[in-house]
Amino acid sequence: MDRSNGSENESKNDLEIEKALHEYSAALEVAHHNDNVMHEVTAIVWGANTLLLGFILEVPCESKNQILVIVASIVGIRMSLYVRRIHSLKKINLHIAYGICRKIEEDLSLRHRLNNTIHNEYPKGELGFKAVKALTIIFVVAWGLVITADSSPSRQRMER
Repeated sequence: MDRSNGSENESKNDLEIEKALHEYSAALEVAHHNDNVMHEVTAIVWGANTLLLGFILEVPCESKNQILVIVASIVGIRMSLYVRRIHSLKKINLHIAYGICRKIEEDLSLRHRLNNTIHNEYPKGELGFKAVKALTIIFVVAWGLVITADSSPSRQRMER
């Protein structure tokens, strides 16, 4: 009886380890997906902003085009703010997913504890998020300048 009880406990332990490793894998997959979404959205929006700014700066300031320039500028501002919002939301998911990975590494006493090591060595202070904020501010200011420059009476007179 002792052997079957020991074998049963070992089987339960193996099942728990298997479940934990599956959860670890799922958490890593969620983290990687969120990371990819953040980078893809950022690349698409910043690329679109840069391209749109280039086109807008080529538009002569004629009265029939002013409204389109202003609308495009508002869209540019909204897109820029969207990047910051996506980063905020996806960072929450990343912290949860990588936190689960770190907990499982501790629970299973994994030898290398990769996520714990990265977490401990990575510089604190959200440097990447601060850069996203700074670039978002730069794009918003640039679009704001386009709006104010486009609607200013002095520019309208210069174009005539």
